[in-house]
Amino acid sequence: MAAPPPGRRRPSPRTVLAAGLLAAAVVPLGATPAAADHDAPCSVAELPQSERLADTHAKDNAAFDRMHVEQAQELATGRGVKVAVIDSGVMGVEGLDVVGGVAVPGVSPNALLSGHGTIVGGLIAGPQGVAPDAQVYDVKVYDAEDADTTQGERPLTSAGIVAGIEAVISAQPQQRFDIVNISLAVRQSDPALEAAVARLVALDVVVVAAAGNAASSTPDGFAGTPGNDAEVYPADYPGVLAVSATPPGDENPSAYVVPNADTDVAAPTVGALSANATGQACVVGEVATSWATAEVSGVLALLAERFPRDTPQQLVARLQATAEGAGAARDDASSPWTGAGVVQAHDALTREIRPGRKGKVETTVQEVRADAQAPPAPRRVDLFGTPRAILLWSGLVAGSLLALASMLRPLLRR
Repeated sequence: MAAPPPGRRRPSPRTVLAAGLLAAAVVPLGATPAAADHDAPCSVAELPQSERLADTHAKDNAAFDRMHVEQAQELATGRGVKVAVIDSGVMGVEGLDVVGGVAVPGVSPNALLSGHGTIVGGLIAGPQGVAPDAQVYDVKVYDAEDADTTQGERPLTSAGIVAGIEAVISAQPQQRFDIVNISLAVRQSDPALEAAVARLVALDVVVVAAAGNAASSTPDGFAGTPGNDAEVYPADYPGVLAVSATPPGDENPSAYVVPNADTDVAAPTVGALSANATGQACVVGEVATSWATAEVSGVLALLAERFPRDTPQQLVARLQATAEGAGAARDDASSPWTGAGVVQAHDALTREIRPGRKGKVETTVQEVRADAQAPPAPRRVDLFGTPRAILLWSGLVAGSLLALASMLRPLLRR
């Protein structure tokens, strides 16, 4: 995305720092806005004295270490895989292969006011991302969450996400996307959004979305019902892989993410490396479902390269069956915080799993019974044992003597 054209007002620091918005909880058009989920930016690009800027050569990545991404990258890097990123726009920073894009109607195609999409794209396929050789297709659906509408800026809305999904569907015959990343969220179900997601899921793509962040102040009910099920869309719609985030160590995730019964998997985010809208490398210091969603899309890109014949359901089944902790299919998981567990990239690429085309993983359970006995092994015939050997050799000797007698008989008659 290019810089704002001359004569346009210079974005305020608060607007530029929209890079920190994550899994934004927005409302459909015409509804009353509600408090949004906020996340600090990957790096504060406006403040050169910031200590949050990461060394471009930094190798320590606690989040990737927990998911064993480096080992997985020895087997796949996402080459040949294309990911559509529905977000605030992706800056073409060095090492991030942006192969095209579109801005939905009403969104500025030339001004980049939020770095959220760039951070997401970098986590997926940046030079220090999960799948560095994957390609990203930029689908810009909003300018900034706190957009100044008097200046023609468009905020994040449910209708904007719908328009982005429709753009992906229209581009699919030419682009052939493998994965669609939506690191955004809406608190209320929208029939138009639900219908658009259903059409998207019907394509041969994996749809990945954020499962929802906890906020310091949320409306009643959004933090989770008594049944531990917050409503977050499009993550809660059928066919969407809902991703939550986990804090380091054994810290309680409830301070960071909402309990969502539709959560499928989770990923750690603190310590992950990406790039901000200035092109500088940056380090993620927050537990946030936007960033976790991007990481999981990256792991799926590795899987799509390694298993190119797999259906989206099979790729997701591999991801869930190899997750840390429960390691079970989503139907068997019960955690509203992590679903099947924390994603394990290397295990997903290497474990011997044969999911069906619909994603069903057939498993067998070892049964131990007190009266169970293994069948006896077949006995080998020992040709040189007694008395078989005597009979065998006797027969051989007798046969030889008869043959010799037959040969000598003509000579004896002379």
